[in-house]
Amino acid sequence: MSANTTSSLKDFELQLSFLGRNVLDEEAFNALLDNIGYKRSREGLFESLLNDVASAGVDSVEEKKALGSRRFVTVEDIAKMYGSDPYHIFDNGEDAGVSLMAYVDKMFHKSDDNGDGVITKDEFRAFFYEVVGPAFKNYEADEAFDIIDVHKSGAITLAQFKEGILKPNKNKSSGLPRTFNHNLISPTVTTSDEFVSALERYTKNHRAVSHHLLENIACASFGKKNTADVILLFLSAYAKFNSGFVERVQKLINFLDNPKERDVLLENVKEEMGFYDEKTLQECDAMGIPRKSVDSVPHHQLFLELVKTIERKVKCSYFDYIPEDLNEEMVQIQNELTKKGKIGLLASLYFGSELIVPYIYSSLLVGLRLCLNITHEESRFLLLHVSMDSDHAENIRDIIVTHCKTAEDRIELVKCTEKVLNGRVAFYDRLVSFNNLQSLNVNVSKLYDNQATKWSREKPSLLSDFTGRPIVYDLIREHVEGACVIDVGCGEGFVSRTMTKMGAKKVVGIDVSPGMINCAKVHPNKGVNEFFLVGDASGLKQNLIDQWSSCNIMLGENFDVGTFDLGVAVFLFNYMSISSMNKTFEDVHSVLKPGGHFVFSVPHPFMASHNTSAFGFNSNNDSTYFALRDKCLEGHIARIDGDKLNVRMHFKTIEDYINAATSNGFEIISFTEARVRAEDMVNNISFFSAINGHPLHIVIKVRKPVSAFSALSLSSMNTLDILPKKLNWPRTLTNNIENSLVMWLPPAVNDELIFASLQVYEKGITVDNLNIGNDITAQPSDRCKSGERVMPETFSAIKAFATNVRNRLLHETGAVVIKGLDMSALGGAGQLDKMTACSKIAYFLICEHIGKVDATARGRLFDVKSANIDAMSKMPDNVLVSVSDSDVGWHTDGASKDRTYDVVSLLCISPAAEGGKIKLSNACDVYDELNRALPKFLMYELTRVIPRDILENGGGKGIVGAADALSRSADILAMRIRYNSYPIYRVEGDRMRFRYMRHWIETGHEKTFWKVPTFLRIAMDILDDHLDEACCFHQALERGDMIFANNAMLAHARDQFKNEPDAPPRHKVRAWIQVQKVAIANKTEIEGGLDPFEKKSGLSRVESLTNMVLNESR
Repeated sequence: MSANTTSSLKDFELQLSFLGRNVLDEEAFNALLDNIGYKRSREGLFESLLNDVASAGVDSVEEKKALGSRRFVTVEDIAKMYGSDPYHIFDNGEDAGVSLMAYVDKMFHKSDDNGDGVITKDEFRAFFYEVVGPAFKNYEADEAFDIIDVHKSGAITLAQFKEGILKPNKNKSSGLPRTFNHNLISPTVTTSDEFVSALERYTKNHRAVSHHLLENIACASFGKKNTADVILLFLSAYAKFNSGFVERVQKLINFLDNPKERDVLLENVKEEMGFYDEKTLQECDAMGIPRKSVDSVPHHQLFLELVKTIERKVKCSYFDYIPEDLNEEMVQIQNELTKKGKIGLLASLYFGSELIVPYIYSSLLVGLRLCLNITHEESRFLLLHVSMDSDHAENIRDIIVTHCKTAEDRIELVKCTEKVLNGRVAFYDRLVSFNNLQSLNVNVSKLYDNQATKWSREKPSLLSDFTGRPIVYDLIREHVEGACVIDVGCGEGFVSRTMTKMGAKKVVGIDVSPGMINCAKVHPNKGVNEFFLVGDASGLKQNLIDQWSSCNIMLGENFDVGTFDLGVAVFLFNYMSISSMNKTFEDVHSVLKPGGHFVFSVPHPFMASHNTSAFGFNSNNDSTYFALRDKCLEGHIARIDGDKLNVRMHFKTIEDYINAATSNGFEIISFTEARVRAEDMVNNISFFSAINGHPLHIVIKVRKPVSAFSALSLSSMNTLDILPKKLNWPRTLTNNIENSLVMWLPPAVNDELIFASLQVYEKGITVDNLNIGNDITAQPSDRCKSGERVMPETFSAIKAFATNVRNRLLHETGAVVIKGLDMSALGGAGQLDKMTACSKIAYFLICEHIGKVDATARGRLFDVKSANIDAMSKMPDNVLVSVSDSDVGWHTDGASKDRTYDVVSLLCISPAAEGGKIKLSNACDVYDELNRALPKFLMYELTRVIPRDILENGGGKGIVGAADALSRSADILAMRIRYNSYPIYRVEGDRMRFRYMRHWIETGHEKTFWKVPTFLRIAMDILDDHLDEACCFHQALERGDMIFANNAMLAHARDQFKNEPDAPPRHKVRAWIQVQKVAIANKTEIEGGLDPFEKKSGLSRVESLTNMVLNESR
């Protein structure tokens, strides 16, 4: 029983004492209802409660008869009721999700007649008719099969079957890096210049600029001779990449139409070919570089001369010995970006080269001076690029600003930038590996496949089972009971099985070794809730998405918020490079719930220089501490029986582990250095004495912040992450509702909307395919030249107005009625089709400037018209209430557990002839009133998880097709609804989200074969009555009016309406808008606040190095 359930039960007992009773009989029940002001009919209400109690947790016929004849309810009865359906839905429906997945598993295996792991079309037909009945034809069953068989292979796998039946709300990945602020993509949020500035900051903070190899080179950490050798290797391998620069610039020129932009790049090419202006040559004089050594000498020739100079000094050459795979990935990426055209080339040349080359070359230059005392003339290639590339970068930047107006171009630019930066990181990593002679014959997977059976164990037998893992268990002990755990690098499952014994509810293990995973799967003590996947930990999240059906994880926004309570990685990171470790930390942070903990253990760096019989690594003591970074050290670890197992350590400093955690959004909770314990020495001194007193391992415990507003989470969080601040209405607002909620469109906003809408309409573009920033050209009166693509600031009036609306929705009124859109200028009633199309465009422009229109479920805009269906009756299935003309009670929009909306809005194109008035009521105010008036056990009904009916994506007008019929067959739908459970009120301190639609709660219970509990019915009656009493807005929208309501704070309702036969039917257009992330983005990025994605310490270090080089050279 949860803490909230226990508190509710205690309150029920307390309320009985207030009434002077030990049990709740009908008289006390009515007195209780009197006390809470219950105004509705009480007929049959107490009988209903007795029925709830009689049905709860009672198995024998005798007990049911005894309860049925009893006319009172005890505290024990309520406790049993809380432990039975429909109350027994724990952890926001997660248990129901596991049951649902297991149920579908059984259906699949039952349908797979021959047990070959797939379902054929004939097998599917038999399954289909068994589930949905004979009403459908063969061709309809085949249509459903074809929908589920996404690869058109003629057979359905288990994963396809689960996805087709369950229809999880899989959120499509944008493909953008998580640490880049995704909110800046929209051209309605940021100008092009602001967007480029943010991408520049991201680039300068990337490991492509601050990689440990560059730092070690600049400090000559490998020793003078070895550092010079590494630089020579770097430049020799870099030559192939560097030689194509001019060719890429020339290709970019061919993509540009603007003569000025072409001239800028041609000037860049001239300098690359060695032709400089007088100012540049004077700068060379000042740096001690003879003019004749650079004038008319192509940069590629200067580069080769630099390489030859270093070869001469170190008496070595690598040009003929560079393996192809050293720079292969970087070259492939450059070729790929070149094929992408203009955007790919801009990303490659600017963000992947001109912007960051000064920082990279500064490291090389400082290293060369320390190691070889190289002169300015000898290093002129590097000096020219350090001093000149900032000018080149500024010129190319201006070109980029004019070519990233649309969200699509910005997304592509970020993706290409990330790709080229990661290509540089891969080059650095391979260079480190090559320098350390790490062309290893056995990869990690094979290393463990070859000795998997030796790792398999049921009791402690390895050294680390005594010295490392016990500390991990101690650190997770307070979190593991009842937890859903991810075991990253699980090996053969020893730690996973231990956590199950410690009380973990579910463990998902992932490991790169198929042999180890097979051992985990076939282990005789494997628990039923232990799931093991083969996959690389550096792609953890994608592996979970790809194999979700194999580990019973339900995808959707809940997955994106965080699925796991706890994560462990026991001796994983010593097998990964620093880059791969960082990717793993990023993914672990993403899949953990807010407040979730992550505990990981690694060999202590100290052991790199100590090799004992029980544990150690072979470092040969030939490198300094920092120079060892990413060097792969072979080692061993002993079993207590004397056998030894091969292990590895990609060396990392303690700082590397701390930075990997903190830079990916974790808080450090504890840091432990593991050693031999006294009890170990007492029990087996001969085994432990060799390593006694050594720091053997490091065990670190970190936590994902509870706050959804942590900087790193900002980009990838969805609206479920962000619990909004409560928004109460003062009396002056409710008493003056017209003045409080109505905003008139200023003339400048009307002008911009009319101009843009008519222009788009005349081009034949609809709102569904409108591309803001590409399809609208600037007004002649604007500061942009006529005919140019629109700049976001062109809509300056719309933007300012929309910002004001957003602020009101989030922080002031929670609702806004916009009036004054000039519908006659958009065609008027005489040109209804034109007016409809143009007003939709105008409405969409306003919505997109207020926030981000959520088109995931029903498209950008949803036409609200009567389909002549009584959606509020219990008969129609999968019908939106908005397509009916009946009364619609108090509700918020969005019935899915996995998706919710910040703001719901409506545009009125044609009002109803009669009725259809909209009501608004403040759910925050009502919550505060109910919290004072209701006993806790009734408030519990409004704050516990409750099942809701499910609406499929689409038109919301009933079941469409055989695939819908299959997903909505009785048993399957019941399981899906049990998973789709969440509270009416979710409240945490001063933050709250209200999610309510009584109709979906009632039909949800009915379709799960559950009765709506009496206490819940009473609580919803009271809630509805208070929302009625708090209603202060009850108006119909007129043509052109728009209403926006905070969907987390306000409830809305609608009266029944009628259409006249000879008049246009009632036509509203709905948009669902996400605004909170946009508001956060505006605060941090636009208004000059601290950019939460900027890692200032790393950036200042590389900038100071470059400035030092420039100052010293001058």
